[in-house]
Amino acid sequence: MLRNVSIRTCIILFMVCTFLLVDALQITFLNDLRILITFNIIYLASILLLWWYITYYLVVPINTVKKSIEEVTAGNLSIHISEFGNNCAGRLIPGINSLSDNISALVNEIRSSSQTAMTLSEQLAARSMALSVKTEQQSASLIQTAASMDEMAASTKNNADNTRMASIQADCATQCARKGGELMVRVAENMRSITDCASQMTEIISLIDGIAFQTNILALNAAVEAARAGDHGKGFSVVAGEVRNLAHRSAEAAKSIKALIDVTHDNVRQGAAIVQEAEKKYGGDCRRLRAIKLADE
Repeated sequence: MLRNVSIRTCIILFMVCTFLLVDALQITFLNDLRILITFNIIYLASILLLWWYITYYLVVPINTVKKSIEEVTAGNLSIHISEFGNNCAGRLIPGINSLSDNISALVNEIRSSSQTAMTLSEQLAARSMALSVKTEQQSASLIQTAASMDEMAASTKNNADNTRMASIQADCATQCARKGGELMVRVAENMRSITDCASQMTEIISLIDGIAFQTNILALNAAVEAARAGDHGKGFSVVAGEVRNLAHRSAEAAKSIKALIDVTHDNVRQGAAIVQEAEKKYGGDCRRLRAIKLADE
């Protein structure tokens, strides 16, 4: 039972009990010398008992732990301390045993790793020998590679020349493409002009339609007046004059339409010529770009 009692607790309990006992005896047997001597003997025996407890349950376990630590330090990892108890010194023993087991496992793992490293070193040495043989074989291949590099240098020079020619042709293609863009702008302007003329033609045609409608109405009115008046219809002459005026306006509108149609025809012809020229330019661009592609290949 004393193995599981803390030394601090034991000392405190001993001092408290001794203090209480001394006070009680001094009060009770103050005038009895024999009893006081007996008490002193008991007190001395208690001190000796405390000394024995400290020696057996504290000093001896600590010395055992110290020797075990020295054994572990010296390399004896198989040391194992027997369980002593749950007092202050006894609580150190499980930790020391666990530390010894962990160190032993770590050393075994290191030994295993060392053996593995040795095996890998032997394999590496064998591979190094094989690599040395392959290196000698590759040295001969390097000589052939050097000759091939000379041929590649000549090919590279030719490629550089071809690249320079391709750059020149690319510049020409760029200029041609820019000219083609300008031509396309001109085509767009001509197309807009054609569109404007078509709009004007639509307006004039609408005017002619209105004139024709009014002419039809006046003709009907003239027929009605002529039927009513017979030979004496005066309104017929007025209606006839209006019809002539409308006919004159129709003729003028027709002339305007013809003029616009002529202008439209000219614009369309110019646009066709411009488009044809642009097509030729773009055809030349395509040929130059094809030449660049062949040079790159």
